[in-house]
Amino acid sequence: MKIAILQTGTTNPAMPSIFQDYPALFTDMFASDPRATQHSFAPVAVFDGDIPPAVDAYDAYIITGSKHGVYDDLPWIAPLMTFIRAAHDADVPMVGVCFGHQIIAHALGGYAAKSNRGWGLGIHKVKLHDHPDWMPADDDIRLIHIHQDQVETLPPGAQLIGSNEFCPNAMFVIGDSVLCVQGHPEFTIAYIDQLMRVRADVFDSETLESAQVSLEDGHDGARFASYILCFLNAHQHRQAAA
Repeated sequence: MKIAILQTGTTNPAMPSIFQDYPALFTDMFASDPRATQHSFAPVAVFDGDIPPAVDAYDAYIITGSKHGVYDDLPWIAPLMTFIRAAHDADVPMVGVCFGHQIIAHALGGYAAKSNRGWGLGIHKVKLHDHPDWMPADDDIRLIHIHQDQVETLPPGAQLIGSNEFCPNAMFVIGDSVLCVQGHPEFTIAYIDQLMRVRADVFDSETLESAQVSLEDGHDGARFASYILCFLNAHQHRQAAA
């Protein structure tokens, strides 16, 4: 499959240069899974106004995280939501991560907003349930988080498959064409540790200290990368059988 990584933000400019931008974080995340060699990945700078000319320009789309919110008055937000709706109508598979998770939900009739729960920061365990057929029957997954916004209302037709007390709508699917997650499977421990240091002034001390402790036991980003590939393969197989 030709997969476009729709980039909706960039790495914080205060981060050391050893840390790569979002598209490279995703390709690195997939690198350890041999199934990824079946696919090609191309960055598309949506945050610069670059929207694919048609939904069939690529076989699938991954929408990245961003410092922005779905409610921000930016010139690329509305066109991206229009594109998401068109891709969904055309049964083109989409994966949303953090902001991507929020804007897909918002575009398809759900609601995302700044949460009164405050910052989700560090590694949070997400309880998995109602697993789709393509997904291993794991009980939970530990993922890196850094967000204030959340999906407050799921879009019509969505199936909730992952949740916790802090983020009730942490992971959802729509059929086998949409997979969304609030966490950041593409981040590494080194990346989030440095990012929390760079942005330490925006977190209260208790939240920051708890997040730093949470990093000690690692995360399951590679496992979620496997879920994404299972999801894409399931979509491919359904199309081939149609």
